Amino acid sequence: MKRSLELLILTVLINAVLAFSQTSPSSTASQAVETPDVSYHMVLLLPQYRFIDTRGYAGRVGEYDSLQQSLAGDLSVHAVSFPLHTSIKSDFNFLSRDDYEIKSQLLTGKWLDLGLESRSFVRHLDTFSNFYAGAISNDIVRTDSILPDTLVGIRRRTNSAHAKVQLPGIPVKLFVKGGWQARDGNSQMQYYDMGGDTQCGTCHSASQYRTLNYTTRNIAGGAEVALARVKLVYQHEYRSFNDRLQNPSDYFGSTIGVPDDPLPSGPPQVPNTLAGLYTHSVLPRHTTQDDSLQVSLAVAHHLNFNGNVNYARSEDLFTAHRQNALNVDATLVWNPISPLRATADFHQQNLLNDFVPFYFLVGNPSLHRHYGGLKVQYRFTKQFEAESYYRRRNVTRSNADLWPSVYSPNNYDPLMVVPTTFSNIAGVALRFHTEHLWNVRTGYEWTGTHAPGYVTDPQTSHRVFGSVTVSPIQQVTFSNDGSIMLQQSFPAVQRSNHIYVDSTFLTVRPVPEWSLGAGYTYMQDNLRTDMRLMNDSGVGLYTQTLVPYKQLDQTFTVLSTYEIKKRLGFGVDFARSLAHSGFRPDLNPADYPIFPGAIDVAGYNSQQDYAAAFSAALALGSGPASLIDVPQSIVGSTLNYHFQKGFDGGLRFNYGSYADRMHPDLSGQLRSYTVFMGRVW
Repeated sequence: MKRSLELLILTVLINAVLAFSQTSPSSTASQAVETPDVSYHMVLLLPQYRFIDTRGYAGRVGEYDSLQQSLAGDLSVHAVSFPLHTSIKSDFNFLSRDDYEIKSQLLTGKWLDLGLESRSFVRHLDTFSNFYAGAISNDIVRTDSILPDTLVGIRRRTNSAHAKVQLPGIPVKLFVKGGWQARDGNSQMQYYDMGGDTQCGTCHSASQYRTLNYTTRNIAGGAEVALARVKLVYQHEYRSFNDRLQNPSDYFGSTIGVPDDPLPSGPPQVPNTLAGLYTHSVLPRHTTQDDSLQVSLAVAHHLNFNGNVNYARSEDLFTAHRQNALNVDATLVWNPISPLRATADFHQQNLLNDFVPFYFLVGNPSLHRHYGGLKVQYRFTKQFEAESYYRRRNVTRSNADLWPSVYSPNNYDPLMVVPTTFSNIAGVALRFHTEHLWNVRTGYEWTGTHAPGYVTDPQTSHRVFGSVTVSPIQQVTFSNDGSIMLQQSFPAVQRSNHIYVDSTFLTVRPVPEWSLGAGYTYMQDNLRTDMRLMNDSGVGLYTQTLVPYKQLDQTFTVLSTYEIKKRLGFGVDFARSLAHSGFRPDLNPADYPIFPGAIDVAGYNSQQDYAAAFSAALALGSGPASLIDVPQSIVGSTLNYHFQKGFDGGLRFNYGSYADRMHPDLSGQLRSYTVFMGRVW
């Protein structure tokens, strides 16, 4: 809050200087002969008070609300002086001490540009802790250090400022900019480990606080040079990240190191580690030096080039490891004749890591991303256009042997990474439009992904898309945007997706004072995928092929505004969303194979008892553990009355409802009432 007050004082001082310069007799007299003394200003002062009422769990329904009853308001100061070629624009919006936004900019001709911005907001997070650990397996030890319905959240604050000055007599502008970001608060950390006992004989499921308190600072400066056909921008930036608090730690069982691998491509060696307390998710401090050069070049009358080169060096102050990044972007636009336009682009991103792995904190591979493509557009007539495009993406991991990034507790089943992944995308689109009535676009796109790497499956997909906008009369506009995507993967684990997306909106304005809008959005994902369930190595591995999964989301919206005799204004917004999803595996115990170790290793009395327990586990996985049924509602309304002499007053009401049918402890309601009264002059 102290920083926001400082920014407010700074902006008020800038406004005062501007007001003094506008009323200065010497300035006005010296320019009165050449330029008319024309000036403009607008000041808005709108204090408000907000009341908050919550029911149930407020963290989900008020995810991005500060949830604070507070005195706040809006303040805007806009001024323009034509004789001085100067303008200032300042806007302040305060909702609470943790939720505000400030923007201010001062322009003096083409030679000076000053600006600052400040933003603060809060995001609340779930504290859900029912993971059915005991129902899944009796050897899972569960520890919850966060009480149910506890409200946790993270506050984020960002501040930035910039200045740009045109040097006299030469086409060079110097600029400097800087920023400061901070995050602080608490979040919930959920994890599984094998810390149930010293020999990893039982699993451990835990929930505990993770406290965040870190800042990121940056400052940059450079020059902009504009010549006849070329524009160059060079910038040097310094960034720093500082974590001021220790991360949580917990008990881990002993770890058996990976035996020596005779192959050079084998996994990195992990030493034997004793049982004890170890820190989770280390966020080390680091600094970065960044240099960039942007080039805009008019090669010829119909040929333009834009490029950018960026080189950054980062150093980890905690582990002394280094990371370098080299990125290149290039775009060439060719317009030889009026109907034809061709665009070629190329991008390369290189991230070089020097990171040696150790216990539960291993290195990342150096990534080299290349992607580029060609797009051609041709206008056959004034109403008909066509375009075709092709894009290729490629990812190479030059030191993939630094992975796996995830080990089992005994390190015998590392997760390896394929060094190369690439994909191809090709598509075509047609567009038909008239000046007012129609605007239709439709097309087809094919994607093929091959040579998979980590989190990438080889697959093909087909997408058909289309959009239409119709305005038969000036008062009515109808729009629709939809697509159908069919995906088919062909690795050892089979998977297929059918995705349907459609969005429709209708706007009607019967009279100039009244506007009415309604919208509907539909999304359905039909997924069929193999499901693999693992157990102890002595029991076996169960695979069920093509388990169906369905996700269905629907959203309804209604918007309306009405104004009576330019005095009384009324607006209302309503939105209702319905989300459903879940897996449906086969729950018939007779279909399960006989595992040889089900009785000896797992300890069941008979194969039938084991099959019944397995069926119950699948029922839990296809029921409360995976099903989602979340209806949500949002209502907002505003009543505003314009008094004489520029005064405004009114009432704002907002209502939110979040209902989780599978986990009722996350359901909640939020109501807010805001009374405001102010003036514009």
